[in-house]
Amino acid sequence: MSGARRLDADTRALLLQIAARLTAERPQHPMRESLRQALALTFAARRHGYGTERAAAAEERILGHAPVVEVGATRRQYAQQLLDAAGGAQ
Repeated sequence: MSGARRLDADTRALLLQIAARLTAERPQHPMRESLRQALALTFAARRHGYGTERAAAAEERILGHAPVVEVGATRRQYAQQLLDAAGGAQ
C-alpha cells in the first residue's frame, strides 16, 4: 500500500476503468470502502481471470494505489482521486 510503489501500465489502466465506472454509474451516491475493495477484485478478475495469480497481484496493486475512502466522499469525488492516483486521464 505504499505510495512509493511504481505505477505500472496495467494498474493505471485499471484505476482509470474504475474511475470511469464510478463517474458513469450513480456518481452522486456515497462511496464506501467495501465498494473500493469489490471494484478492485472485479476489475482485476475481468482483466486477468477469476482466481488467477495475476488477478490477485493486480488486485493488490490496485488497492495499493487507490486511496482509502474518506467518510462523506461521493463516487464522483472518489473517481477524481483515482484519476489523480493514476496520473491523470491521459
